Amino acid sequence: MKVPDDVRKDIPLTQEVIYFDNAATSLTPLPVIQAMNEYYLKYRANVHRGVHRLSQRATHEYEKAREKVAKFINAKFEEVIFTKNASESLNLIAWGLEWKKGDKIVTTPYEHHSNLLPWIRVARKYGLKLEFIEGDDEGNLDLADAEKKIRGAKLVAVQHVSNILGVIHEVEEIGKMAKEEGAIFVVDAAQSVGHMEVDVNKLHADFLAFSGHKGPMGPTGIGVLYVNEEFFDVFEPPLIGGGTIEDVSLNEYKLTAPPERYEAGTPNIAGAIGLGAAIDYIAKIGLDKIERQEYKLVKRITEGFDDLGIEWYGPRNLKKHAGVVSFNIAAPTLAGFGLHPHDIAAILDEHNIMIRSGHHCVLPVVKRLKVQGTARASFHCYNTVEEVEYMLSVLEDVVKSLR
Repeated sequence: MKVPDDVRKDIPLTQEVIYFDNAATSLTPLPVIQAMNEYYLKYRANVHRGVHRLSQRATHEYEKAREKVAKFINAKFEEVIFTKNASESLNLIAWGLEWKKGDKIVTTPYEHHSNLLPWIRVARKYGLKLEFIEGDDEGNLDLADAEKKIRGAKLVAVQHVSNILGVIHEVEEIGKMAKEEGAIFVVDAAQSVGHMEVDVNKLHADFLAFSGHKGPMGPTGIGVLYVNEEFFDVFEPPLIGGGTIEDVSLNEYKLTAPPERYEAGTPNIAGAIGLGAAIDYIAKIGLDKIERQEYKLVKRITEGFDDLGIEWYGPRNLKKHAGVVSFNIAAPTLAGFGLHPHDIAAILDEHNIMIRSGHHCVLPVVKRLKVQGTARASFHCYNTVEEVEYMLSVLEDVVKSLR
C-alpha cells in the first residue's frame, strides 16, 4: 500500500482540509468505518452471554479484534484488556495495584497528565514517594539519573513518545533497568502505537496503555491496557460487575479469568471491532513506511522553521524526534506577551490547516519552557510534504507581518 496516496483515497477528509492534529486524534479510513457499520447493521448484539447467532457473531468479531491487538504488540490474547482510552488504562493500573506507605514511584517530568495525575493521586492517598528522572529542555532523559532514581522503586512509568516535544524516550533501556531492580514497568504508548513498532516484550513492559483513536487511526472511545500475565494475581480490577465474575453469593464473589475479569459491563463492541480493522489497515501499510513518511515531514518542517526563525521544541537529533513538532512565533512568555499559540492556530484554520494549540495536557513542560503554550503540528502517513510546504508559506507571511 502506497503512502500517502493510497491512504488519502481512503480518507475523504484529506481532500477537504490539511489535518495536522494527529497527536490528538487521527483521521479514520473507510475500511474501519465500514467494519463498524457492518456490526451495527448486520449483527448488532451484546457479547459473551448470548446464545443466539447475532450474539455469537458479535462475540467472535470482538474477540478476533483482541487477537489482532495482541499480535500487533506481541502480547498474549488474555493480556489485552479493552478500555475507553489510554487515560482510563493508566488510572486502572494506579488503582488496581496494592500500595504501602513509603513505596517509590519513578516517572519523568515530560509526562502527559494521564501518566502523571494518577501517580500523584495514589502517592498522596497512600503516602508514597514520587521521583522524577532528570532531563534537558529537548526532553532527552538522563539515563544515569534514571538508573539512580529507579533503585528501590516499586513502579516506573514512562511515556514512549512525548506529545509536545516529540522525543522518543529510551523505554527499552529504562524497562531493562526497572526489571533488574524488580520494579513494575508501565509504558504510556499513546503516541507510539500505530506510528512505530511497539513490542511489549522488547520494552520489558508489565503494563502498557494506548488509545485507538490516535496512531492506529481507529474509532474514539476504545483503548487498550496490556497486563503481563505475571500480574493477574496481584492486579485487582478496580471495576467489577457484569461479566467479571465466575460465581456470586449474597456475601462474596469469585472473579472470572482474564481478560473478562477486567472488562466490567457491556464493552465498546463496535469500537473494538473498529480498532481491529484499523490494526489490519496499519499492517497493510507497514510501520516502516509510516515511520519514513513521518520522518520526511518532520525534517522538512523543522528545516522550514529554522529558515523562518520560528522557535521549535524537542530533540535536534531527528532520529529521536517522532512526528510531533511544537513551535511558537514570537513566543508568549508566562507574562502573556507575544503571538499566542491560539492565534497561530486560528490563522492556519483560516487557510484550511488544522493544528493544535495550548498546553497539550503537559503543563509541567510548558512551565519549564517558560511559555503560555505551543502550537503543534502532528503527522500521520497520509500527510504530504506539499501540505507542509503550504503551511510554511502561510507562516512566512505571519512572520513577515510581525517584523
